[in-house]
Amino acid sequence: MVRATRRRKLERWLVTSMVLVAIVAVLMLMVRVGMFDKVLAKTEDPTAAAAAPVISDRLIADSDRPFDHTPASGWADGGAGILVPPAMQIGEFTKEQVASATALVRDALVASRLEPRLLVEHDPSRYLSLLAPDARKQLAPLFGSGNEPQAQALVSLVSKGSPLLPVEPKVNGRMWAEAGGPGELVVHTNYVFAYAFDGPKSSDPMDRVVVVRAEVDYVLRTGGRWTAGSQGLWYGGVGGYGYSISCVEYKKGFLAPAFRDGDKIHRVPRRDRDTYFDPTAPLPAESGCPT
Repeated sequence: MVRATRRRKLERWLVTSMVLVAIVAVLMLMVRVGMFDKVLAKTEDPTAAAAAPVISDRLIADSDRPFDHTPASGWADGGAGILVPPAMQIGEFTKEQVASATALVRDALVASRLEPRLLVEHDPSRYLSLLAPDARKQLAPLFGSGNEPQAQALVSLVSKGSPLLPVEPKVNGRMWAEAGGPGELVVHTNYVFAYAFDGPKSSDPMDRVVVVRAEVDYVLRTGGRWTAGSQGLWYGGVGGYGYSISCVEYKKGFLAPAFRDGDKIHRVPRRDRDTYFDPTAPLPAESGCPT
């Protein structure tokens, strides 16, 4: 990072930005529209009784194919959904350097969103090892300390009480690179990840699917402008949301399906469900979680 005073100012800005964006991510939580709307959503008539879920033998979610009948059904499995763009020279970075940077960012996405070591076991060591030493020092204290909400814009952590089904998450989105400041290459990423959880049988497959939209800019910093500890991969701007999700667990920094919240009241999203699976759709401004 930039040396002396300027370095300290930038480091403080990065930490503050991460905290603020994490708070915004919590506020943008979405809950699904489906068979439990009357339970999860506020109704016009507060005295109206909640309708009981109707289970259909024809539509029971298949644990072996949990994404069937969802917008994610045709997506790629796991890391196969994260493709690097064609390499080319960008600014001061050669074609080979760009190829190396996008491959590194792909590894970071796989480690932060898909690998069981972090996703299930909550061990961030692999992900942190891909970052610049100074970035690593900033993020490491957020794990296993109750500060996971401050990191959830960068990583996916499954709640210990909500086991995943033994299928790979579905992934859809893209990455692209452009020049940043001097000595910086910015790799933009915009992906939607769908996770399948174990749970009770239901006529709506979305009862067991959690969706995470993650827009993360990774910044590769190289050259004498930066100290040795700050050369390497950094996180930059972030944004996104969770959908079909437990608000209680997400506010703790973890992923779990919406049924974990029981009969807690959620607000109905204003957009069509498929919109929340679309990485090109504008980020929503409203929250489906109670304040």
